[in-house]
Amino acid sequence: MDRVVVLAATLVGLSGCGGGGGSTYADMPVGASSPDAAVEVFLRAAQEAQAARQGGEFPTANRAYARMAAVFGTDRGSIAKAYPEQEVRDRMIVLAACLRPTLFRITSQPDFEAQRNRETLVTAEITRDRNEILSLPFRVVQANDDRWYVEQIHLSVDSFSC
Repeated sequence: MDRVVVLAATLVGLSGCGGGGGSTYADMPVGASSPDAAVEVFLRAAQEAQAARQGGEFPTANRAYARMAAVFGTDRGSIAKAYPEQEVRDRMIVLAACLRPTLFRITSQPDFEAQRNRETLVTAEITRDRNEILSLPFRVVQANDDRWYVEQIHLSVDSFSC
């Protein structure tokens, strides 16, 4: 039996209260124009955040975490608008550290039913340090603002370690 951990649900749990975004996150444009673009923005920002942290460039890493948060959310929108800035930043740090993408590419075909269903899976092949290659499905949803957000990242317990 293939066990799947939904990391995003554990880290985000967007069911209830939130305190509003902070200064860095509140002014950032949110969402993406398509499901693929949401995953691409999220992974590129995670990649940049990891590289910046390793280089000791923490302000650059913080801006990358803000970009990750801008496209991470639910059908209600970005978590950057729903939670305090520090909490969102901490969650993005964990996600970037777990994913550690050095390279990535979208491998799924466009889902022409996504617009009608307001959700889809986008699969990305991620290369991590030491040339570890993972294929990860990202659940992407469309919010009422017609923007797309990464809602969940499905990580197989058998093939993934943070």
